[in-house]
Amino acid sequence: MRQAALILALVALLVAPAALSGAAGAQSATPEPSGTTVAIHLQADGDARWNVSVRYNLSGANETTAFESLLADYRNGAAVGPTADVFESVAAQQSERVDREMTIQQIARSGQVNSADENATGVLTLTFTWTNFGVVENESLRVADVFDGGWFGHLEAGEELLVYPPDGYSPDTAVPETGLVNGALQWSGPQSFENGPSMTFTEGAPASGVPWLLVGGAAVVALVVGAAVVYVWKDRSIRNTLLSDRNSANETSGAKTAETAPATGDASESAAAGSESETTAEPTNGDGSADGQAPGGEQAAEELLSDEERVERLLEEHGGRMKQAKIVEETRWSNAKVSQLLSSMADEGRVEKLRIGRENLISLPGENGES
Repeated sequence: MRQAALILALVALLVAPAALSGAAGAQSATPEPSGTTVAIHLQADGDARWNVSVRYNLSGANETTAFESLLADYRNGAAVGPTADVFESVAAQQSERVDREMTIQQIARSGQVNSADENATGVLTLTFTWTNFGVVENESLRVADVFDGGWFGHLEAGEELLVYPPDGYSPDTAVPETGLVNGALQWSGPQSFENGPSMTFTEGAPASGVPWLLVGGAAVVALVVGAAVVYVWKDRSIRNTLLSDRNSANETSGAKTAETAPATGDASESAAAGSESETTAEPTNGDGSADGQAPGGEQAAEELLSDEERVERLLEEHGGRMKQAKIVEETRWSNAKVSQLLSSMADEGRVEKLRIGRENLISLPGENGES
């Protein structure tokens, strides 16, 4: 396609804009453009609102006066500054290339002078709507084929391209890869495009792992996730070890009790054994723990259990079955947390759920089949 790089062409149109200003003094005072920004605001229906702004650095009263004269001519439709003609030509050719009707509508010219102490910045702005700029596919919006042919060219220093997603959409892919600036995908010069930029946006929350994320940010996320996995694995291993040691201690204690129990049914021996048991029993605290033993020992062991293990222990303490509302009451967890946890445990086969009226009956595997 015989089309010069668009951004550079726009700048070239402004190199000698004062030819139509009508003032000889202004002709020598008007500076060259200092930068160009192309901002594309995508719509959910595939249309795009373009904003092409060319900036001038104005130094002194003469340059400011010359630019104000240029701005007046531009607003009146003079052939200076960024014009819609080049975009209308591109839209017509791309319509034939991609077999999708495109038009340039709602064209407007504007500008302003932003003063700052002795220096000022002048801006000429062209806005228009490019219909059918993107392709709508289900819940996504793709912008790619409209740039086929490389007509957009490349960005030089001081030039930038900003593409804003529609309301409710998030960037999914971007080529070349880039980042977000105030919600927009941004490419800044110098930047080359092999066949023009391409991007897709998805309706809803941002997708995970989008390729335009900065490498540093992705690395930090990976490190955090890795550390969390290691912590959970170690925590679970320690918890399982403690539970195993406690179960072994209980089994050893039970075995010793069986060994010391009286082997005969003689009443006198039984009475003596009972008397000895009473005299040798350790005094207990008010909470049932042995004297000299930390009252919070059982509570500390309870805190080492996972949520799933706490539910299983609770079911065991209630004969293997409980209503879901009762589990919420006993654990003091939220309804949402208990519901999600029980669903996950049911999927893993750790519990069974039975709907009775408006309530769920939760039981250990096999309990629902018992009489």
